Amino acid sequence: MKESRFSIYFRPFRADRATPEELAFRVSWKRTVRDLLVLTLTGMALTTAFPGVNFQPAAWVCVAPLLWLCADVSKRRAFAYGMTWGYFWSLTSTFFLREINLAIPFVFGAVLGVFIAFWAMLIPVVCRSLLVPPEVRVRGAAAVAAYPRYQVRDEILAMFTLAAWWVILEWIRSWIFTGFPWNLLAATQWKNLNLIQICEYTGIYGLSFLVILVNIALFFTAKDLLAVARGAKYRRPFTLYAALAIVAAAAVSGMGVWKKYNRLYAPENVTEYKVGVVQPDLSQRRAGGDESILEALDVCSRLSESLIADKKAAEAVSAEFDAIPVSPSPVLQLIVWPETAVPTAYYSPDLVWADGESQRTGRQIRPAASRDAVGEEYRRRMRRMIRESGTPFLIGTLTYDNIRSNTEFDMFNSALLLKEFPLTGGNIRYNADAAGRYDKVHIVPFGEFIPLNDKFPAIGRLVGMGRNLTRGKAFRPLDLTKDVRAGIMICYEDVFAYAARELVRNGANFLLVITNDAWYPTSTEPEQHYANSVLRTVETRLPMLRCGNSNYSVLIDQFGRTVDSATKRIDPATGDTELTPWEQKAASAVMTVKVPKNYTPTFYVRFGNVFVLVLWVIFACGMAMVLRNNWLFRKNADKPEA
Repeated sequence: MKESRFSIYFRPFRADRATPEELAFRVSWKRTVRDLLVLTLTGMALTTAFPGVNFQPAAWVCVAPLLWLCADVSKRRAFAYGMTWGYFWSLTSTFFLREINLAIPFVFGAVLGVFIAFWAMLIPVVCRSLLVPPEVRVRGAAAVAAYPRYQVRDEILAMFTLAAWWVILEWIRSWIFTGFPWNLLAATQWKNLNLIQICEYTGIYGLSFLVILVNIALFFTAKDLLAVARGAKYRRPFTLYAALAIVAAAAVSGMGVWKKYNRLYAPENVTEYKVGVVQPDLSQRRAGGDESILEALDVCSRLSESLIADKKAAEAVSAEFDAIPVSPSPVLQLIVWPETAVPTAYYSPDLVWADGESQRTGRQIRPAASRDAVGEEYRRRMRRMIRESGTPFLIGTLTYDNIRSNTEFDMFNSALLLKEFPLTGGNIRYNADAAGRYDKVHIVPFGEFIPLNDKFPAIGRLVGMGRNLTRGKAFRPLDLTKDVRAGIMICYEDVFAYAARELVRNGANFLLVITNDAWYPTSTEPEQHYANSVLRTVETRLPMLRCGNSNYSVLIDQFGRTVDSATKRIDPATGDTELTPWEQKAASAVMTVKVPKNYTPTFYVRFGNVFVLVLWVIFACGMAMVLRNNWLFRKNADKPEA
């Protein structure tokens, strides 16, 4: 019976038994088309493992086909294959950027695909130099093709070398050109509570290492099974056993931390801090007019006033039980609004701090000229709510400093802490004056500033962003009370592990994120953003409060569990309350943050990316063996035949 052309394309290849048609196919365009199709589909399939779909098993297998196709090709072809796989993975996983501009995800696909291409380019180098002995390579391609199977020792060295290289490239991606550590391989495991606990020591890079390690081990296992199919004796997949043993050890160690941190967060060891979270669900309005500003102010004020009313009711109930010797816990100690919920600056540019004393007490230079009516209404309403409730507000807003002229000034994306306090030496109370401010340090290129705009103004005219924000000077926590110091992160700063680390190292004992994901009302971006917040809590072992504009206004504990949400619903079958953080709707809620009294920084907070340094050492050892084997190969190849 004649063999079909389809079976020729896809059956295992044996150089010593190949037909002329099979040999031609090895270098034909048909093989290339088949390979590119497989790479495209598996790259896109990996996206299903990330937040939005959360099909976690895909993360453990979808890189293996890239390894398979790159193992025995040239470095140039491996680079092209890696670029293809990486492009379609990056395109689909960041396709939410289409909601800003349709072209952006296609550009991002190419940029992020380069990192995968550099990883793939090393696959044939490692497979050729580490897995095939130099004495076999020197006998030619036929001897290499007939080499029965790789040695377990060599497979394990190659597995660790390639896994280390993957994570090193992720680390580089997290800081080069300001960095974009979005959707690292670790993010696929954000719901795997036992496994993510290793982030306390390794950061997120430990998770990425585990996932890529299993992919590489599966590749070697498949290669070994193919050798068995060709007649080799079966042997146990020790490389896969080693990878799974490491993953299991990480998961078991994660199970052991629950008792330790539950004890550290026992009621007697924490300060309960009650925060009102306002989620207004406003459409994106960066450059809104007066009508848009007032609409946003109305929505945020209405939600805040509902929290204030609840506070007054709770205080009234507490007053009826004064005879009880146990004093009630404070009710509503802070109200938080999301990043730039009201699309105007709280203080106009002419309201500049006079000096350091003025910044501390809240006095300002007030020119005789009247300010705009909308800005005055904004400040008047905030002062009234603070005066009536006695509760400070933390709002996201633009702020100005170092004003040199009408067109030259520093503008910041800030979190402003507003409260009432008496003017020093007097009885007059200044309501809603700034008691503290955090300026966003890690600003968004082409979103909040234009790189090289000062040297190449044409870039700014081309992008047409209309503003250039100034980078904040330091990750300084805000003192909310004597015992509570909030590490503020604005917008996507919580994606950067170093930002949370610096805040904690500078004294923060809980994390607070204000963000605005209204740019992406119909995509998976809000959940992908939220997953990064979960990993920051495990790295630092601190609770995090998130206040979002549209959704994911939540409280996350030190284990990465979401324990409260601004949006909830009642399960009609059981009557239980179910958290629904993904719901896009206006909401407000009071959440109790358990702030540790005696916080001890984690290994990751104290020492940073030591794990990445270890991977650099592993990678260097693997490449040293590559160089050694290549030297032996060239030495033997130069010897004259006997």
